[in-house]
Amino acid sequence: AERLHDGLDTPADGSTRLRHPATTEIARATAAVARLQQTATAAAASEAGLRDGLRQVFVSLARRNQSLLQRQLRLIDALEQKASDPAALADLFSLDHLTTRMRRHAESLAILSGAAPGRSWRDPVPVIDVIRGATAEVEDYKRVAVLVGTEDAVAGPAVADMIHLLAELIENATLFSPSGTRVEVRAGRVAKGFAVEIDDRGLGIEPELLSEINQQLASPPDFDLADADRLGLFVGGKLAARHGVRISLRLSPYGGITAIVLMPSSIVVPAQEAAAVPPPDSGLASRRPAELDLTRAGVLAFTGQRPAQPSLSAAGQPAAAPPGP
Repeated sequence: AERLHDGLDTPADGSTRLRHPATTEIARATAAVARLQQTATAAAASEAGLRDGLRQVFVSLARRNQSLLQRQLRLIDALEQKASDPAALADLFSLDHLTTRMRRHAESLAILSGAAPGRSWRDPVPVIDVIRGATAEVEDYKRVAVLVGTEDAVAGPAVADMIHLLAELIENATLFSPSGTRVEVRAGRVAKGFAVEIDDRGLGIEPELLSEINQQLASPPDFDLADADRLGLFVGGKLAARHGVRISLRLSPYGGITAIVLMPSSIVVPAQEAAAVPPPDSGLASRRPAELDLTRAGVLAFTGQRPAQPSLSAAGQPAAAPPGP
């Protein structure tokens, strides 16, 4: 039953057969146990088929939503390029930010179904941009302070998962801390890889519950609908398991929670190697989506002006240069 639950093939009549005993009474008991075994195996096989079917349905829905949202983002970006009124441009940026968050939720549905996010990168992306991209997918991003001085980068195949993972943790930090406080994100090299710390000023978590959550993050179980409130942590644990990333939560000195994401050296590119990556105009540009630049998500709210640097679409194609302020 466990093998079938995990999606492994097992004969419908069970992997073992009982020996035929000599006495009638034991023979009847043996036959009953054999029927019970066949029934349990058949039920497990039926459940595994149902779970696989539901998984495929969720993946299909997630992919359709991602496609529509990506088209919507391209349309919004085109409107942003044409807008000249600061008020209209501010509304478009808010809509852009909202659509970006919707896309992350669509990706979560795909991740819960065992699929990979739709976005992908070819070349390394600087850690600071990965963290900014994650922050840009959080509703209350203005409260997040990114304190990163390193020039290391995240390997291309892991960029999408790390953006999503950090976005889930940063959003949890903003949701479970007072609105007047800020969330600090720090990152740097450590002996066993690269660490990102997300520190909030909330009320914290009870030690027993904190230990349970850490255990689930270390070994993500099958998703339980009863734990829907911890959906972000569950998605983060699934993403971490793909790349050997370790996530741990601990009480911070301020009474809140500090989430520590330890990335292995295998997915972190040193600053010297990251600097050797050809610039975007060389034809080997890293796939850096436009939302990695926080200016798309909110600088306009502070300055009333559109940022002057160009952006790249999620497919890695450079967007048209934005007009000046």
